[in-house]
Amino acid sequence: MKRLRIVTEGGTEETFVNEILRPYLFEKQIFDVAGLRIQTSQGHKGGLVNYQHLKNDVTRILKESNVVVSTFVDFFRIPTSMPDYELMTQAVKADQKIEILENGLTKDFNHPNFIPYIQKFEFEALLFSSTRGFSSIYDGVNPHITRATQAIIDEYDNPEEINSHPNTAPSKRIKRILEAQGMTYNKVFEGNLIALEIGIHTILEKCPRFRAWVEKLIVACSD
Repeated sequence: MKRLRIVTEGGTEETFVNEILRPYLFEKQIFDVAGLRIQTSQGHKGGLVNYQHLKNDVTRILKESNVVVSTFVDFFRIPTSMPDYELMTQAVKADQKIEILENGLTKDFNHPNFIPYIQKFEFEALLFSSTRGFSSIYDGVNPHITRATQAIIDEYDNPEEINSHPNTAPSKRIKRILEAQGMTYNKVFEGNLIALEIGIHTILEKCPRFRAWVEKLIVACSD
C-alpha cells in the first residue's frame, strides 16, 4: 500500500484533505494520507501564485519512497506560469482547458506516481453539493442563506458547473450571500465545516470530476 501526499493550494484544501477526505480513504484501506500546503517562501505556506513553488514541493515529495503525489488546486485564477498555459487559452470549454493543464503537469513531472488534479472551478464548488451544510450552520442565524444557496444549486446540473467569472465563482457567491446578511465568510473554518456537514459521500455523488480524481487515487495507492 502506497502513501498518499496531496499538495494543496492553501489551508482550506489542506484541512479538507486531512479532516474530510482522509477518513474516507481510510475506509478504502489507504492509511497514510496527508494534505500539504504549497510552500511559497521560507516560513510561509499557501497560495498557488507561481508554478515553481508547486513544482518544488511535488518534485521533493516524489523523491520519497513508496509514495503517490497529487495536487488539489483551483482552476479559478490559476497562474500563467503553469505548463501549457498558453495552449490552454486556445480551448473554449472549461473541461478542455483543465485537461490541457493537467496533461501539461503530467508531461512536466513525467512520473508514474504523480496524479494531477485541478478543481473545477474552485474548492467552494464542492460546498454546493447540498444545502445541508449551509442550513446546518446558518439557518439558526438567517434562513435566507439556505434559500439563496439552494437557488444556485437549482441552476446547475452539478456543482462543478458553477462558473469562474470573478463575480460568479462559487466563493464569490457565498461571500456575497453572507455579506448581504451582514456576515463574513471564513474560508478555512466555515468552508470545511460546511463540507463536513454535507458529508464526503454526498460530495462524491454530486461532483463527477472530483469523484473521478478520488477513484484514481484509490487505484494508484492500492497497487
